[in-house]
Amino acid sequence: MTRIIKVAMLHIEPRTADIDTNRTLISNALRKAAQAGVKWVLTPEMAVSGYFFEEVIGTKWISPQPDSWLKKILELCKSLDVGLFLSYPEKDPSNGKCYNCLFAVNRQGELVGKHCKIEVHPGTEEGWSSPGCRLSVFEMDGCKLGMLICADTYDGEHAKILAKHGAEIIIAAAAWGNKYPPEERWKKRSAETGLPLWVCNRTGKENQVDFTQARSVVVEDGCEKLVYLGETPAMLVYDFDTATKKTLSRSFTVIDMPLL
Repeated sequence: MTRIIKVAMLHIEPRTADIDTNRTLISNALRKAAQAGVKWVLTPEMAVSGYFFEEVIGTKWISPQPDSWLKKILELCKSLDVGLFLSYPEKDPSNGKCYNCLFAVNRQGELVGKHCKIEVHPGTEEGWSSPGCRLSVFEMDGCKLGMLICADTYDGEHAKILAKHGAEIIIAAAAWGNKYPPEERWKKRSAETGLPLWVCNRTGKENQVDFTQARSVVVEDGCEKLVYLGETPAMLVYDFDTATKKTLSRSFTVIDMPLL
């Protein structure tokens, strides 16, 4: 097994309710990442739909997973030899509830992990989503991983549970602007658990919410090791040692991500 792998965060600008365009953007990004030698790709929260999709298109498009598009993504990951951490909603067919999910797809095109956002905000733009209730750790390329979504990192409880269950890295998808700067909380989560925390955030503006100064970060030992802050969508690439669980890069390699 390769010890040092390239990881990419997709610091992108999802279009509100434009499902087809956002899906194409993610598929193209996977191909571009593979060409750059990347083995793991991370997406921000609500990468497929945008954050404020419900007021435009509702929730009828949300399906039990894997739906037909996610099945195509599984095949694409297998063909490209790339793992993916995909923020994509899911409907439970047993009760009709919808969840804000982060799926982990390994390089063999298999779904190996799922996290449903726990800290949702009822009565707001997240009112479509029921809160998740489980935290789990899974293995990918010899690493034990845990996942969180945005506000799940606000307090320390969830990260501590993942650490207790054996996680070696915590991966988080975020749609978190700078109205309530999260950086100190991300540092605390890493310091409290002793684990690296990777946060893939986003850019752009949606429904008057400004994400243009939002950060994507790699935090280790309670300190920001890699930081990207910029209005321009970008693929952020870095080298990671799966044996030591340490990031080797001193800065992100920034690859432009043109808007569709």
